[in-house]
Amino acid sequence: MGAESEEMSRAERTGVEGVYRLEFEVPWPPNHVAAYLIDAECEDPILVDAGSPSDDGTTDWSRTLCCLGYEPEDISDAIVTHPHSDHIGKVPELRDAGVDVHAPAPAIEQLLRSEEDLEAGVREVGREVGYDDDRLDSAVEKAVSSLRRNRRLLEPDRAHPLAYDEFVVGGRTFEAYRTPGHQIHHAVFLTEVGGDTVLFSGDGVVETFRPAALHTGIDHGAFDAIDAFFSAMDTFERIDADTDVEVVFPGHGPVFSDLGGAVEHTREKLEELIAGTAAAVESVGPASPANVAEEHWGEVKHPGQVLDVIGALGTLESRGEAEYGVEDGVRKYTTV
Repeated sequence: MGAESEEMSRAERTGVEGVYRLEFEVPWPPNHVAAYLIDAECEDPILVDAGSPSDDGTTDWSRTLCCLGYEPEDISDAIVTHPHSDHIGKVPELRDAGVDVHAPAPAIEQLLRSEEDLEAGVREVGREVGYDDDRLDSAVEKAVSSLRRNRRLLEPDRAHPLAYDEFVVGGRTFEAYRTPGHQIHHAVFLTEVGGDTVLFSGDGVVETFRPAALHTGIDHGAFDAIDAFFSAMDTFERIDADTDVEVVFPGHGPVFSDLGGAVEHTREKLEELIAGTAAAVESVGPASPANVAEEHWGEVKHPGQVLDVIGALGTLESRGEAEYGVEDGVRKYTTV
């Protein structure tokens, strides 16, 4: 396959006239992340999300846009669903090209948090989860590194804040909705393109799998992650009922049309997680969240598995199906 053909395979029409999907490789499942270029007639080109950072990203990025007939300088605005690195990776290049970058206001504020406050939160919650000193140190290092990276990519003092409300960029009207769970300040964007009502869902809902309940990471709010995910599904259901969404453009997985079906699938997967977590507590309790996660998954291969279980424990507690005592700062869960 020639270079131009390869680039075009990363920039494909979506079935909605005026919307292109741009894919970027990432080194974790599902091994890709999508951004979307809206180039509908009579509107300025707008990018939704900004791909993954990489050493040679500038070349790939420019070639991909070139195959669509654009240079980075041609893009008017970029709007970001949430501040994870695979969705804000190309923001520095866009900003250097003169593109105005917009993100949810609370997400921008989050990047201004002091590293000392973040470390204190991670250590407190990590201790509750049952992490030993080495694992706590590693969690703090990862959290602070992530904050520094995302702050460098998005540059909060140069990003334009968005409310979860109606807004206009590049001459186009969007409606923003808060959909936490995967990320606490996650936003999705509803608009009309070519007569179709479309939703840019980021990682809020995906048709083929349930995104991890990363929410706040190992930090304050971690035990609220699954309850927050359910509230996001409530929001998606209201959007679907009120607006009759015709096409959904997710950050991962294929473009799809059945928003209600994707929400139902996500709810089912969340309930399976909760039931599996309850079974794990029943098997090994009283146990720390870290031990419950090991029992539930068999082998914990990535932080998202622990965060899923932490959030599920919080939901079991809120439903009155589990409770915990505290021993040396560590939560020890049992079923009710």
